[in-house]
Amino acid sequence: MKFRNPRQLIRPFRIVRSVNAISLEELRSEGIRGIVIDLDNTLIGWKLLEPAPDVADWVRDALDSGFAIAIVSNNVRAWVKSVATRLGIITFVHTALKPLPFGVISAVKQLRVRRKETVVIGDQLFADVLAAKLLGIRAILTEPIVTREHRAMWPIRALERYLLRETTKRTP
Repeated sequence: MKFRNPRQLIRPFRIVRSVNAISLEELRSEGIRGIVIDLDNTLIGWKLLEPAPDVADWVRDALDSGFAIAIVSNNVRAWVKSVATRLGIITFVHTALKPLPFGVISAVKQLRVRRKETVVIGDQLFADVLAAKLLGIRAILTEPIVTREHRAMWPIRALERYLLRETTKRTP
C-alpha cells in the first residue's frame, strides 16, 4: 500500500458521530461482511458500565443482519468478555496492543472474512484507524462517546483534531 501523503496513512474511510450513525445497508452494499469494533468510548463510554441502548440495538441489528462482529480492545479480558457477552458478541480480542495490527488480524481470522470485506470501527485515530490502515482495511472513526477522558489522552486527542482538520467526509 503506497501513500503519497503521510496523513493518508491515518485518514479514516469515514467519520461518524457514533456507531449507530453507521448504516448497515451501506456497509453491506460496500461488500462488508465483518465488523471489527473497539470497545472503550466506541461501544461504551469511558468509566460507564454498559452500552447505551441505541448502541446495543445497533449491534443487535448488525448481528441479526448477518454481519460477523468482533470486539478488539486494548482493555483486559474480564471487561471485554463481560461487555461482549452482554451484547451477544462471541468473538473478542483483549489486550490487543493497538495500533499493532495483531489483534485485528486475529479477529479477521476468527470471523472468517477477508480483509477487503472488513471494516474497523473505533474512536481513536492512532489505535483503531492506524491498526486497520496498516492492514489495508477500511476504518470508520467515531467520535468518543464520552469527551471526558483520562488526561493522558488529551495530547493525543489534540493531535487527532489537528490531523483531521481538513477531513470533510463526516456523516451525521
